[in-house]
Amino acid sequence: MESYELAIIIALALIAVSVAVGTVFLIIALIKVRKAAIKLEEALHKLNSELDVVSRVSNKVASLTEKISSPVISALSLIFYALSSVNKRKK
Repeated sequence: MESYELAIIIALALIAVSVAVGTVFLIIALIKVRKAAIKLEEALHKLNSELDVVSRVSNKVASLTEKISSPVISALSLIFYALSSVNKRKK
């Protein structure tokens, strides 16, 4: 066997090992991306349900302020709503 044939065999073996290692890393990366996507989807579902609650509360506050004719009471109710939503966000 001549030296160039040995060099070609070694080069092909190194290429095969490189492709195998690259494939393993790609598979690991794809698994991590999939897990992250699942967690993101769960977080978005939770956020969506919390936004539904906020929407219902804001609709109730809006209907309440429409019923109240006094601007002072409307302003107080709006301030109370803002403070209560900040407190809920902290929890």
